[in-house]
Amino acid sequence: MRPSSLATRNRTLIRAAVIAGLGLCLSGCGSRENLPPVFGAVFGVPGVQQAPYSVGKIGDPVVQPGDRVIGTAANAPGQCIYFSGTSDRRFRADCPEGYRP
Repeated sequence: MRPSSLATRNRTLIRAAVIAGLGLCLSGCGSRENLPPVFGAVFGVPGVQQAPYSVGKIGDPVVQPGDRVIGTAANAPGQCIYFSGTSDRRFRADCPEGYRP
């Protein structure tokens, strides 16, 4: 191949890629109903679906049978870290009576 035909071919491929990329971007802007909520929150796109937000407080966890103590909480004296046997989660609650680390 001659160098001039290679340069022309590269320019053609670059133009095709740019046009395809613009088409892909513009096709996403046509329908705002199927865009994830992040487009509204981060990019400010109006009319996209929104995730509901509610103000509230998460209740304090209660130690149940099957939960085991992992250790003491570093920043909360008198509280321990438990591992929940039912939900495979860790939580902080008051240490059991007579617990010594």
